[in-house]
Amino acid sequence: MDDAARDPLTHVATAGEYVALLRDVRRRSGLTYREITRQASAAGHWLPPSTLATMLGRTTLPRERTVVALLVACGTTPADVRRWVETRRNIEAQLGERDRWENQAVPTTSSPPAAPQQAENSEPATDGGPAANSEPAGKPEPAGDGGPAGTVVGPVRPPPPRVTAPWPTRRWLRLAVLAVLGVLTVGASGVLLPGAAATVDSSPSEGCPLILRQGMYGPCVLDLQERLVAGGLDVPVDGWFGPDTTSRLIVFQAFGGLPVSGTADGRVLDELSGAAKVPPTWTEDRIGKEVRRVFPEDPGGAVQLARCLSGLDPYRVEIAGDGSRRWGLFQFSDMELSRLGVDRRTALDPGWSIGAARHVWSRTGDFGHWHCTASR
Repeated sequence: MDDAARDPLTHVATAGEYVALLRDVRRRSGLTYREITRQASAAGHWLPPSTLATMLGRTTLPRERTVVALLVACGTTPADVRRWVETRRNIEAQLGERDRWENQAVPTTSSPPAAPQQAENSEPATDGGPAANSEPAGKPEPAGDGGPAGTVVGPVRPPPPRVTAPWPTRRWLRLAVLAVLGVLTVGASGVLLPGAAATVDSSPSEGCPLILRQGMYGPCVLDLQERLVAGGLDVPVDGWFGPDTTSRLIVFQAFGGLPVSGTADGRVLDELSGAAKVPPTWTEDRIGKEVRRVFPEDPGGAVQLARCLSGLDPYRVEIAGDGSRRWGLFQFSDMELSRLGVDRRTALDPGWSIGAARHVWSRTGDFGHWHCTASR
C-alpha cells in the first residue's frame, strides 16, 4: 500500500472532510478540550475550549491559526502541520474559485435573445459575399407592421444582463445590515442589550466598547469569557456578562494586582492574553473534609453554611447592592478584611477562610454571624 492510500489527508476535497479528519486527530490524541487548551498555550498558541468545540462541531473551513494550534497541541510534527496547512489552503482556493465562477455566470432569461432577422426572399451569401437580395450597407429602413417581404429588419438587441453584485459584496452588505440591527439594540451608554444576538465568529477586537461591564452581551463578552477560561477560571462561555463573569473577573484582577473593578478594559484584556494564570484552588471534596475537621461540633451545619454562602467555591465574589463585596468560601466583607488586615488574595484562600470562620464561631458558639437562607 502506497503512502497516498495510507494517508487520508491526500484524499480530502471538502471542508467537511477536512474537519472530520481534525476531529479524528483530537480523538486519537486522547486529550480533553481543556488539556488541548493547556498544551496549545504552552506552545505559544491561544485555543480556548469553546473555540475548539465550535470548530470541531461545524463543517465549514476553520481558521488556519486554529488548525495549527490544535495540531501542535496534539503532538503533530512540524512537517505534518505544514501538510495540513497546505491542504487547507488548497480547499480554500477551490472554494474561492467556485464562488468566482458562480458569480461571473450571466443569468439566462426564459427565451434566448432574438437573432437578426433576414428577408424571406434573400439568398444565402456565397463565397463570403453579401446576400443577393439584401439592402446595401447603411441604415436599414424600418419595416412597418406587416411590411413587404424583402425588407431588412434591424437586429434586435438582447436586454442587458442583470447586474449582480459579486459574492464578497453581497456578503458585506448582509453583514452591514446585521451591524445596523445590532446598533439599534445599543443604548446611549454603549451597553449591548440582552436581546442582541451574539456572533461567535465576529472579530472581538473590532467594534467592541472600550470597557466591558456587567449587563453586556455579544461576541466581545464571549471573547472575554474565553480568556478567563484560558486564565484558569471556570465561567460559562455564553456571551452574557452576568454575575458569574463579574465574579471571575474580580478574582483575576485581585490575583494580578490590577484595580478590582469588575470591568474589563484594554489593560485587563492584555493581561488575560498573557501568561498570567490564576492558581488552582481546592476541590469541593477537599473543602468538605477540611470544614468538617475544623468544625467537629457541627460539621454538617458548617458545610451546609459554606455551600449556601458560596456554593463551596473559594473563588466566589458577591457584590452587594451598595457596591461592597464579599469574598471567598465564607464570604467575608471588604470591611471585615480591612479590620483583619487581610488582602483580597488571602481572602480567596480556602484555608484562611475556613480558619477565619472558626475564629468567628469560637466567639459566638454558633453561625449567627452569617445570614443565608437559600442554598446554591
